[in-house]
Amino acid sequence: MKIKAILAEHNKYRDEVDVPPLQWSKKLAASAQKWADHLAATGTFNHSGAGENLANGTADAYSVTQLMHSWSREKKNFKNGVFPDVSTTGHWEDVGHYTQVVWRKTTEVGCGLASGHGKDFLVCHYNPAGNFIGQKVF
Repeated sequence: MKIKAILAEHNKYRDEVDVPPLQWSKKLAASAQKWADHLAATGTFNHSGAGENLANGTADAYSVTQLMHSWSREKKNFKNGVFPDVSTTGHWEDVGHYTQVVWRKTTEVGCGLASGHGKDFLVCHYNPAGNFIGQKVF
């Protein structure tokens, strides 16, 4: 796991919107790794709960930061507002990964990576979780 690269990628986007950088959490990384292992073992791709970003791609084809780019690409549809009114498309789901990355109240992240069924699965867990109705993103 490339902890420094994952933190740098998260904090690059947080810096762009002037929110404090995230710190790495071993506890969150352990829970994220457990879920990544589950996804890899089952070949499924679904969330385990709130405060989580997922990405997957062909095994050994992408770096962790390349897997994370799907989250940052959502920025193009983001509008600064009160959740869930945060997307120019009218659907918060179109920006939900990006908003979790830059959510001001989030202070910690931990991620896990696992391979199975021909894919790499990246899972990141956040504390406190973002995307809460009635709260501003930053």
